[in-house]
Amino acid sequence: MKRWQLVLTHAIVAAALAVPRPVLAQAPAARVEPHQQFLLLALDNYAKARCGKELCAPATAAERANPPITDEQARAIVTAGTISIMAEHCQLDWERRNFIPLMRHHRETLKMTERQMALVGLLHGITMGALAETVRKSVCTPEAKVATEKRLLAP
Repeated sequence: MKRWQLVLTHAIVAAALAVPRPVLAQAPAARVEPHQQFLLLALDNYAKARCGKELCAPATAAERANPPITDEQARAIVTAGTISIMAEHCQLDWERRNFIPLMRHHRETLKMTERQMALVGLLHGITMGALAETVRKSVCTPEAKVATEKRLLAP
């Protein structure tokens, strides 16, 4: 081993030993994806949603630990909300062509409860609200309108 390689190796070892052990033991922080952030926000606001004719009860500790919808469902709902805000921006009927089919699918096909349905609607709305300002800063080009139209759930 050449002298400079030996010096470099010693420097690296010395630096590693100088780092306090708790820092070495810490795992990197898990990255929270946008759909998960929006889901947490929806759970925080559960009591503002309607469960049938009544306001929903706040999210329980058990619901926070294990949400009433799956991670995959949350991701799909956030995607639908993103498409809805793009459709609204491009003056397409987002409600009839995206939101209503989304809700119908979760109610009729997935057989979700009223409480789960409230979370679906809340998550969709939070997504639209969170992205609205950013989307409205852009122009809806004819190409963007066509692309958005293709992604809507219903013709």
